[in-house]
Amino acid sequence: SRVVRRRRGAKSARDMTTVSVTAVTKGAAPWRRHRCGGGGCASVSSSSSSSSPPPRCVVRARASEPWAVSCARVFRWDDVLDARATAATGEDDDATTTTSEENAAHTSPTLMRGTTGNFIVIDGANLAWGLAQKLKSRFTSKTRVPMSAAVLAALDYEPWRASGFTTHAFIPREYVVGYVNSVCDGGGLSTVNAELVEYLGKGMWVNRRLMDEVDAGRLTLVSRDGVDGRGLRKADDLTILTRAKEADAWICSNDKFRDHRRERGIGFSSGKALKEFARLRRFDHNFLIPLEDDVISATLEASGWTPKVGASFVENYDGPQRRVVPEREPDAPTPYHAMPQRVLPVYFEPLPTDSMKTARKT
Repeated sequence: SRVVRRRRGAKSARDMTTVSVTAVTKGAAPWRRHRCGGGGCASVSSSSSSSSPPPRCVVRARASEPWAVSCARVFRWDDVLDARATAATGEDDDATTTTSEENAAHTSPTLMRGTTGNFIVIDGANLAWGLAQKLKSRFTSKTRVPMSAAVLAALDYEPWRASGFTTHAFIPREYVVGYVNSVCDGGGLSTVNAELVEYLGKGMWVNRRLMDEVDAGRLTLVSRDGVDGRGLRKADDLTILTRAKEADAWICSNDKFRDHRRERGIGFSSGKALKEFARLRRFDHNFLIPLEDDVISATLEASGWTPKVGASFVENYDGPQRRVVPEREPDAPTPYHAMPQRVLPVYFEPLPTDSMKTARKT
């Protein structure tokens, strides 16, 4: 739209000029203006003068949300959300208005910090090994195999989608493309799940399920390569902390990140600041296996599912062979890690930390 504005020093209508303004829909989130810089905004037309000042763009800014409300949305705490909705309704019914200074006086700065984004960062490696440990302890298995199903369960967690959250996972590159003992659903030549993992040649394997998520833009691979040749095993953790800080995001991980408080260059002014951010923004996770062993056995028998576990099921594998039993024998270990969801239902659940539980009570 266009409006008429008086130029500075104008004394008559002749000195008026029209300028363009950006229309903002009533009720929409507030807008803030900033100068473009370094390719972050649309390119300027060729007719613009090179001596002109940098163009200005309009960026939508999310309204701040109380930390307790955002936390309640993560865990679907209906009692907190209902209380918030009731309070908001009561405020609307009142004829009084409150200023921003009054709102700030009644809102703790700590609870308002980092609550502008509906973004959840997922620690892919932590979840993959979390489900592996769950299967090992539940079925007393001898081996642990990192599971891609854990990462997808968090990415596709329906309550988060219903609440408007966007999920994104970070995982070390070798968990998706690497040697058989490092890729998810691999673990070794005798345990590799041939239904999910493909052989590329020269000892390299790829987890096709996770690679599809990379192509879809929901999973980011983090390189652990180091200048000294030993690699940087904490690279994915540092990336997760950096991205979460930048986006004011929540972090889904059982890792408390205590060993990274001395790190610099990841967006935190001090180790104390990192500790406080992790305390407020990181939450735990768990995996539930609701069926009893006899029910799982009956489901397995009724499903007709045949496991394809081992390098012998990979047609183009040209490396050393390992003994693999195509059909399970009485003494053969049950490949629980390769069972699909329809055979072995496993459910992901986010868990609040102790500080979050305490905040809920107050």
